[in-house]
Amino acid sequence: MKSALEMLRGFGDHFEKVDVGNMLPQSYNMLVFSGMGGSGIVGEIMKSYLIKNGSNKPVFSIKGYELLPFVDKDALVVCISYSGDTEETISVFEQAIKVGAKIISISSGGKLEELSNKHGVPHIKIPTGYPPRYALGFMLNACLWLFGKEEEILDLKEDLKASSSRYEEVSKDIAKSLFGYVPIIYGTPLMEAAAYRFKTQINENSKTPAYNAYIPEMHHNEVVGYTNPDINQYLRFVIVADKKEHPRVSLRVNMTIDILKDKGFNPILISEEGNSYISRLLKNIYIGDFASYHLANMYGYDPLPVDIITYVKKRLQDG
Repeated sequence: MKSALEMLRGFGDHFEKVDVGNMLPQSYNMLVFSGMGGSGIVGEIMKSYLIKNGSNKPVFSIKGYELLPFVDKDALVVCISYSGDTEETISVFEQAIKVGAKIISISSGGKLEELSNKHGVPHIKIPTGYPPRYALGFMLNACLWLFGKEEEILDLKEDLKASSSRYEEVSKDIAKSLFGYVPIIYGTPLMEAAAYRFKTQINENSKTPAYNAYIPEMHHNEVVGYTNPDINQYLRFVIVADKKEHPRVSLRVNMTIDILKDKGFNPILISEEGNSYISRLLKNIYIGDFASYHLANMYGYDPLPVDIITYVKKRLQDG
């Protein structure tokens, strides 16, 4: 297996042509993504991306065992599990089979591929040899090709490769600011997936608690928590924002920064430029991924092992 840094540096190379043929059904009444953890973030990104680009169908992202009760034979369910053995995703797949839904699966192998072959479900196989969270590009790339986004993929690949070395460096300062504190990651509506991804990358790579919330919702509750200096001394704040949000959201971002500064914090703003929404989203994600890697090094942790997740899976297998 490659090192964590090698895998991070190669993120842009994940976006290569995928032969999806005529896998995508000509008609469906809703779109449901199913996945967990490093695979589940793909559904969150695709949901945000498709809605932003004017999808005329409802788009959902499931993280759990249960298929949505209103899914029927006219729905399209995309099941994503890097290993192919994620039990929650397998559960959703099997329920989708029972209701007769249209299904497409994405994995590097495992039970999901076996079940897909058994039931005649179209399956996209992606490269093996990566922890799921480091295979984000492969899974997302498969989804983008599936929905016919070839032109954006080519631009995206070049954008990410050109930015990689700069992000590797600028993210070091972010990691230094977060070292020794509990990171709180805020995301604007278009960057909810990026904020959540940064939080989970800090959890898994840096072996550190981190939490996230979203603007504008956090203005209706979380901001009051800044009142308590006994707790706030242990916190550091990051805001992940898109430059093309609703004007009132942009105002709220500036307001949040002002409030935090007034409370003695120096919040970090991550808000990259890009030719497209998906480019800006993935650039912001890329910075967070690198920052979590540097933070792991600062704490003296190998970013790759996830021992507690391994323990959880073993306990579940043992019953």
